[in-house]
Amino acid sequence: MRRGSSSPVREGRKGVKEEMETIGVEEIPKAKKARAKTTEKSGTKRKVYRKRTNGTKKEKVAKEKTTTKEDIRIKDVRELVDFYRKLGWKPFQGASIDFHPKKPAYVYLPDNSVTKVHTEALLDFLKERNITSVLVDALNKKKAPVLAELCDARIEVYILRRPGYIKLMREGLERHGIKVPKSDKYDAILLAFTLPKKWMKVDSRFLKSWEAMVRWRDAERCYQRQDHLIKTNNSKGPTNDGEKMLRKYDETVLALLDEAQELAAEMFIETVKSNYPGVDEGFYKFGIKDDIVAQAYYCEAFLEALNCDSLVGYLVKSGIGVAGSPPSNQQKEYIYDGRLKHVLNQLAAKVYHLNIYDDNDRKKVKPKARKLAEKIWERASKIKKWIEGGRVGEALGPAPLKQRGLTWRSSLPTRRGLL
Repeated sequence: MRRGSSSPVREGRKGVKEEMETIGVEEIPKAKKARAKTTEKSGTKRKVYRKRTNGTKKEKVAKEKTTTKEDIRIKDVRELVDFYRKLGWKPFQGASIDFHPKKPAYVYLPDNSVTKVHTEALLDFLKERNITSVLVDALNKKKAPVLAELCDARIEVYILRRPGYIKLMREGLERHGIKVPKSDKYDAILLAFTLPKKWMKVDSRFLKSWEAMVRWRDAERCYQRQDHLIKTNNSKGPTNDGEKMLRKYDETVLALLDEAQELAAEMFIETVKSNYPGVDEGFYKFGIKDDIVAQAYYCEAFLEALNCDSLVGYLVKSGIGVAGSPPSNQQKEYIYDGRLKHVLNQLAAKVYHLNIYDDNDRKKVKPKARKLAEKIWERASKIKKWIEGGRVGEALGPAPLKQRGLTWRSSLPTRRGLL
């Protein structure tokens, strides 16, 4: 076939095109060919394909805005209560109280009412409504006497173990599109729907001892801070008169803080001994009858053990962990009481005469602290059972062990690793 002559295939295409024009059908556009693009290195041509998009960017953004779920804003107390009851959650069967350091407290009652009550009138307010139990958001130093007064009036007092749990509840609701206003009024409602395992029951004995413990903690922290400051700044001897005067000033302050620490420790120990008879038997057991600071550490660890139902829970709370636990790099991160860990370490160093700043002794601190924690928890659980069983009267007479002519060693069950 000659170059100038037309092929039958081309003639057929022309005929089809003419027929489509006569009928009125538009021609289907041809697909775009892949354009060739030469690479800089090799110089060869490669095909570049354009991606097909479903609409423009503006259309996509508008579509996303229309498909997003709108947040539900809680505007009434009943709305929040109904939401939790639909989930099957039951509120606290009593008064949920959210204290404020400077403002009146908000009290949520089972009849879905939230009332603003001054702290001085709280006891009369609860008695008028026949409330027998209360749940408090946190244990506050200023509110401890008020809670002790409620306990003396035979009202059960429960305290939320971690105040940050209410914040987690609010964040969980926001993830589901429900926004709760940040106010003490709604915090009292969220407090009522917390899980029972997050509560801690306290009595007047514990509250009075806890108030003295806070005073002892403040004095001990001040002494430890000043002692650490002197050790870090006075690594070298004084070179001039100014440094000599400064060192004398630091040593004078440290001596005053040491005296205040011992006085606070003495008041704390006497308070614990008067509320929990028999706790001083541990002083003779561990050989700390002449060390008042070590006795205060023991009493502090004893009070923390009263609210732990199991030994494992007490060890986990202290951050020490049980024996045979996996290494620290394989453990899951969990929240523990750093103060309790410090107390047990300091007590172990005093009982077993260990130097925390020595590398060899530092490795022995944790196992020794674990043994002390086990013994202290056993002792605390024993005294707690005696108090709940009514063996220790309101007059706070002698310890039950001394009444029966027994000692601590003969009363506790023999268990390897504990005694």
